[in-house]
Amino acid sequence: MSLYNVFIASILFALGLLIPFKVSIILTISLIVMLGILVLFLRERLKLIFKTALLLIFIALGSLRMEIYKYPNIRISQTMKLRVNVPSLGILPIEGMGIFKSKLYPSSYEVVGYIKGDSFIVLKSKRIENQNFLYKKLDKFLRERAFRFEDYAIITALLLNNRDHIPYEIKNAFTETGMYHLLAISGLQISLIFIAVSFFLSLFYIPRKANFLISSIIIFFYAMLLNFIPSVFRAFLFALIFSISNLFERKVNMLNVFGLSLFINLFISPTEIYDIGFQLSYLAVLGMIYSPFNYSNNYILNIVKASISAQLFTTPILLYHFSKAPILYFFGNIITIPISTLLLYNALFCLIFPFIEQLWVSLHIINLIFIKLILFLESLNLPALKFTLTPKEVLLYLVLLFSLISLWRIKFLSLSLQKLLKRKEV
Repeated sequence: MSLYNVFIASILFALGLLIPFKVSIILTISLIVMLGILVLFLRERLKLIFKTALLLIFIALGSLRMEIYKYPNIRISQTMKLRVNVPSLGILPIEGMGIFKSKLYPSSYEVVGYIKGDSFIVLKSKRIENQNFLYKKLDKFLRERAFRFEDYAIITALLLNNRDHIPYEIKNAFTETGMYHLLAISGLQISLIFIAVSFFLSLFYIPRKANFLISSIIIFFYAMLLNFIPSVFRAFLFALIFSISNLFERKVNMLNVFGLSLFINLFISPTEIYDIGFQLSYLAVLGMIYSPFNYSNNYILNIVKASISAQLFTTPILLYHFSKAPILYFFGNIITIPISTLLLYNALFCLIFPFIEQLWVSLHIINLIFIKLILFLESLNLPALKFTLTPKEVLLYLVLLFSLISLWRIKFLSLSLQKLLKRKEV
């Protein structure tokens, strides 16, 4: 248990954010009292019980953090002008006032409106766009150099997280096939860029620690270019924690890296827990880390394993929010991830060597193949689950899934140890 303390604490903190403060205090105290009673009968387990009690406090800490965010939870009937970040349809959090119902779609806005009961009535709203000078220059450069508008639309989605220019037919195809995650800046894109930068630096025989440090700084400036939008911040935070662990030559426990990233993210922005992108992103990463499969050196096979693992954890969230989840998600990933990776690296080479016309030609060809593949997948009309889950059913599903995978991993580990011991005996 001690190996995963950070991970367990972060999960309890996240649960605490969803529980009313008074309920969390009662729940935490009740659980600690129960542990105190256990001490009378299991004194030899005193250290374990004490650690468990400390971890349970994170439920109350999570609830307290959300209470501080909402404090003083006032209701004002007068008209206000605010800058807000809408994490999910129907939810509008306003720091210092509370979390209200609204009809705004997920994005950042300047709004004019007033509070009425548990709702925020929007009189006027304006979406906040990225005003970064370098961002605009890069956007303009890609628009001018791209062969076709579709090339510009897809590349700005991959590099600048701007999906506004993608034609509806193509965007809908990505959504229907479950491949929309490829158009959002996520851990996949950040890790690919990090690997590319790190590989480039290694060509100059830069020491390992310096390589990690420089790569992390470049990723930081890239995240800053995108104004640390939530999806980019999540990916950057995870990469940063992983890099720091490597810099100090610590044995990296990926579940604890995941847990620390989750805790920091939610501590800074507690209302992110309502964000669909946040939920899907962290559960997909958790699925890939805590996979029931063992990864190998086979790239294609690893994509299949990672995709199935991610799908197992994200399916309940998709069913809860959209009442639909693709079944053969891994099939699409086998085809599209290698192509999207190639497209991203080609785009990076275009930015580094813009004067090489052949790079822009290959960018156009790869993007054309990428779009055709997505449209082909849509035409197959692959089967999907179509029903709705309640929040309690989602939580029950995830607890059962995690428990079953844990049992499977323990069984697999014991079998592996038995085989190893037999080999030594021989």
